[in-house]
Amino acid sequence: MRPASWRTLIAALAVFGTVIAAPAAADAGPTRILLVGDSITEGHDGDTAYRCDLWGLLSGVDFVGGLSQAGACTAPGFDPDHEGRGGAKTVERIAEMADAFNLSYDAALVHLGTNDPNGVDFDWDQSYINTLELIYRDLVAKLRLNNPNVTIYLAQLIPCNQGQSPSTGYLGCDITHDGGLDNNGQSVEGMNDVWARIAGDSSTPNSPIILVDHRAGFSTNTDLKADNVHPNASGRAKMAAKWAAALAPQLAADGEQVLLVEPSGRWHIRRPGNPDYTFFYGNPGDIPLFGDWDGDGLDTPGAWRQGPGGGFAYLTNTLPPDGGSGVAEFTFFFGNPGDEVFVGDWNGDGKDTLGINRGGRIFLTDTNGSGGLPVPTDYDFFFGVPGDRAFGGDGDGDGKDAVFLYRESDGFVYYTNETPIGPGAVAGTAANYFFGNPSDRFVAGDWNNDGTNTAGIFRSSNTTVYLTNTNASGGAAAPTDQSFVWGAGDWVPLAGYWQ
Repeated sequence: MRPASWRTLIAALAVFGTVIAAPAAADAGPTRILLVGDSITEGHDGDTAYRCDLWGLLSGVDFVGGLSQAGACTAPGFDPDHEGRGGAKTVERIAEMADAFNLSYDAALVHLGTNDPNGVDFDWDQSYINTLELIYRDLVAKLRLNNPNVTIYLAQLIPCNQGQSPSTGYLGCDITHDGGLDNNGQSVEGMNDVWARIAGDSSTPNSPIILVDHRAGFSTNTDLKADNVHPNASGRAKMAAKWAAALAPQLAADGEQVLLVEPSGRWHIRRPGNPDYTFFYGNPGDIPLFGDWDGDGLDTPGAWRQGPGGGFAYLTNTLPPDGGSGVAEFTFFFGNPGDEVFVGDWNGDGKDTLGINRGGRIFLTDTNGSGGLPVPTDYDFFFGVPGDRAFGGDGDGDGKDAVFLYRESDGFVYYTNETPIGPGAVAGTAANYFFGNPSDRFVAGDWNNDGTNTAGIFRSSNTTVYLTNTNASGGAAAPTDQSFVWGAGDWVPLAGYWQ
């Protein structure tokens, strides 16, 4: 339950036989964002389009691109890099961006098409739309060449106020962007429809495509300059706000993410703007687990199944495919019927193993076994009272997990930074604080990738996830730093890194 970059570093160095000490709160670096477009991205008449406003709304990011224009932007530390070129059609932008496709970027914001032909040629032949769609798909493919895991944000183009021009084949902004009838009364598909189709059929779990609708709330009367095409100050601010809202989950996802599991054993990974990534793992009634069993920096599923002889763990190092089912790769015995099982890296070796809470007595193992054989108990101590729910987490950022407790009767969180070997020792409480309501379902994770685990809850009554980045103390309330509605009331939350 430490930052993926640090966990992966440990695993990689271990291959060479030496682990070099590094800060426990290793930083994965800023999220690199490629800004792709025409003058609505580059800027017009000295402004920097939405880029200045967007910079002011974000933190921990790096704008990238082969062009650099600060213009009139006075935002502190403004990063002027971008890939917007005024007047460019999409096919021209692809040709001009040969070097930019080799840059390092984690996300690409694309607002392109305003200068493109709108699906008909000068003879009002609608077959041109087939060529235009191929160009758009080519852009998506090239954005993925350097980073197959890039998240692509495709804009539904801002509206403009230009009418038809039969002499050039231009049908006007409304029809060009959103579709309608040509001057012969024939249906014409709009560019926004094409982008939406590409997002719908080309999004993948590793490289999601997220539509960002810049039309909603944008007024051609109040948000455009006098040229009726480029956004004015209010329009630029609205565009920046839309981009920032779309980026928020990815920026938050630099840390661990919440997953939800249905009682049937169907798992859900949230992909904002797209359907959940889902798969089946385990049987109904199993306790779902999510951990980095092999130390590769990525978490994968597990299940703990109670039986007459105790508890059996079924773990895999493979994330099942979207829509598929997973199969256990190794199994072992740990715990008794009625125990509460949880996950953590107790010795800091980069591998997650299991813990058991037996009415306030904690048993931890550093071993993931195989062949259905039992694994040893390496730590045996008391922490909490019967009824508390236990979770693994690193509350002090030292690179080793200890135990978080959630007292469902009153919504209080307690955590320790100690894992006594025991047997029968008592772990001291490092701090306690209030977060959530009684009966909320708790989960601990490093939501902001700072090396420290903090609290999260899933509230069944309104199916909302609430996360805090603060471990408060003295019984104080921790602030909510992120929340979103998701799932169904009987689903179970887990936390981890999955990509």
